Amino acid sequence: MKHLLLLIFLIPILTNAQAESIENSDIVNVSIQNGLEDSDLETLFDFENINYSEFSFQGESIKGKYFVIRMKEFSNGDLINTTTLFDESGNDYFKIDSTQTSFKFLSKIGREDLKTWIRGNRFGSKKLYFPIDEDNGNYVAKDFFGARTVLEKNINNPFYILAIITPNRNPDGLASYCRVAQSEIDPDNFGKEFNIPHYYLVEIEFTN
Repeated sequence: MKHLLLLIFLIPILTNAQAESIENSDIVNVSIQNGLEDSDLETLFDFENINYSEFSFQGESIKGKYFVIRMKEFSNGDLINTTTLFDESGNDYFKIDSTQTSFKFLSKIGREDLKTWIRGNRFGSKKLYFPIDEDNGNYVAKDFFGARTVLEKNINNPFYILAIITPNRNPDGLASYCRVAQSEIDPDNFGKEFNIPHYYLVEIEFTN
């Protein structure tokens, strides 16, 4: 009888907590789809060293907002440059008119530079180029999902969706990318924590 009374008491609390979580205006759910369904095109992208990621954002919090995407460059542990990849704030054409939005982020790593492009449902960004230095190894694009399929982010703060990094090198000479991207370390500190001399972070911010 005591267990039944406790359950009856807890049900409204749990229900309210779930409702508050769903309706929380500060939360946006982020998901990612990596790669392509067309295996031949996927092979071509691998050959050309092109990373393809589609990011989706869902939540009441994004309706009526704009998004800004930036590329942050780090050298020897310090932020040295911030470049805006996409920003159409104030243009009603780009205002999010529903609780869901998405875009594709493509990056191609060449011999001398990194090329980026963003493709949305109704737009394509400028193609931009960034310097690279492969003395520490090849650059690879890594997301922050790990085994998770959805990330919950606070819409009031900018957050990172992708890292373009060279590997962390262990004392025995082995190199690891996932140890960096899937760690709990603040991405701003990747360079100092993992001794990565040069890397990029892709950041998104939702604005009014």
